Amino acid sequence: MKRIGKALSAFAVPGYWHSLARGVVPGFEHGTAFVGREFSTVLDVGANKGQFAVFARRRWPRARLICFEPLPEPRRRLSKLLRSGIEIHPIALGNYEGEAEMHLASREDSSSLLALSEAQKRMFSMDERQLLRVPLRRLDSLFDDQVLRRPTLLKIDVQGFEFEVLQGAVGILGSIDAVYVECSFVELYIGQQLAPEVSEFLMDSGFTEAGRFNVCRVEDADVQADLLFTREP
Repeated sequence: MKRIGKALSAFAVPGYWHSLARGVVPGFEHGTAFVGREFSTVLDVGANKGQFAVFARRRWPRARLICFEPLPEPRRRLSKLLRSGIEIHPIALGNYEGEAEMHLASREDSSSLLALSEAQKRMFSMDERQLLRVPLRRLDSLFDDQVLRRPTLLKIDVQGFEFEVLQGAVGILGSIDAVYVECSFVELYIGQQLAPEVSEFLMDSGFTEAGRFNVCRVEDADVQADLLFTREP
């Protein structure tokens, strides 16, 4: 019902009809996090089938949009949805270069480079179906300070692997103006770093937490939220 309600709300925006017609509900709920904030580059890590990318393209139409999605089927849908004005990298991001095994979940957008915990399976009624080997790169091996036109937004939604993505971006974090990252408050993936660890890492890197959005509560407890960190002048 929540997904249906979100789709109906998106239908009120003609600019989202193209996406809805192709079965992708845009992530317009992220809009409140970016009121008054403009970006020239958007790095969409964990792009899936384009939920955030569709929102970003409409919100910052002139920005350079760079997406990272290792799973073939969501990536195919993303490329069909946004045919131009977008760069798509068929890789996962982490803290080393090589390959890694993706744990494919019964709900595809919950697939992760970490195994699903029992809490995740119980809370969200899903299980793990198979493993898929994917290429893994460090973000700072792909770009340098001269390539990213600022201000730059780094959005991360990688199902428990957020800390490792940030570790692999340390070489360019000085050129990132805002980080928008989905964090967990309970262990949904085995071995994941939780919100306090992610927050400490970013604050040690010169960022300040600017807000928490889209809080997900399950069993009367906060489970996940989107955290915005900014590097204010």
